[in-house]
Amino acid sequence: MDARMPRMRRDWVWWLRILGTVASLGLLVWLLARQDWEAFFGHARSLSPAALALALALVLLGQLWNVGRWLCLLRGQEIGLGYFQAASYAFAGLFASNFLPSTIGGDVVRILGAARAGPSRLSGAATVVMDRAISVFGMLFLLPFSVPLLEGMIRGAGGLGEISLAATGAPADWLRRIRERVRETLAPWMRRPRSLALSLAASWAGVLCYLLAVWMVARGLAIEVSLAQVAGVTGLTYLITLIPISINGYGLREAGMLALYVQLGATPEQASALALITRALMMLVSLPGAAWLGKSMAGEAGGSGGVGGAA
Repeated sequence: MDARMPRMRRDWVWWLRILGTVASLGLLVWLLARQDWEAFFGHARSLSPAALALALALVLLGQLWNVGRWLCLLRGQEIGLGYFQAASYAFAGLFASNFLPSTIGGDVVRILGAARAGPSRLSGAATVVMDRAISVFGMLFLLPFSVPLLEGMIRGAGGLGEISLAATGAPADWLRRIRERVRETLAPWMRRPRSLALSLAASWAGVLCYLLAVWMVARGLAIEVSLAQVAGVTGLTYLITLIPISINGYGLREAGMLALYVQLGATPEQASALALITRALMMLVSLPGAAWLGKSMAGEAGGSGGVGGAA
């Protein structure tokens, strides 16, 4: 009976993720079904091709900065992956995330690549874990921009939300747990602070590129929001999609964006167009990873004859 428990738990987690994905997509479909589709497509057609192309370029540039973030950590562990090799693994993982739970499922591809190139499997895996931790840490800096949105949500829910939040002490406990987790993760890199600093700087550059892309699309759809407001929405939706109950955050991200941008004054049709168009841009950017995924999993991404070659 005891031997069956781990398998039963894995099965339960797998079904929870499937049900979470179905529920979140069902919520999104329900919200979209209530909209005026003529107005939706009218807003989508108002976006100029030049603005769309620039937004796509910014999303791509943001992902390239994310590769640089990981590369700084690889260098800190003396793992000899070149930039193009790291990019092949990163984009393969990005593409795989389109079909795996939460937004971090594709990290297993990067772990395999780093483990092959590193002195040990543990050191390679540690760089990916650390890269994800820095990504989350960098996104935490967007949360101050999310405060007005949270206050609006609490006011909309009445005094009950504020009372329960204060009674549980959730914010203090949550922030304390984050600080402890970040401190534990940072410990192996404290002897190499330069790689940490460069990695965090690359992370912020990637975030800025993404924010600018979303802001450009929003303005093109005639949504009157500031870059700071886009940052606030992005911080909240990013944390929501880290919950591993939905494949790549499908439905969770879109429903969150719909609710938050409507709160900021957008129409449901404008907010839906923004959520779906920016999702499409991210998926388009991940497509090169489809060509690299099989080779990365087979260990053919490195070397002079591999994907990307040595840098």
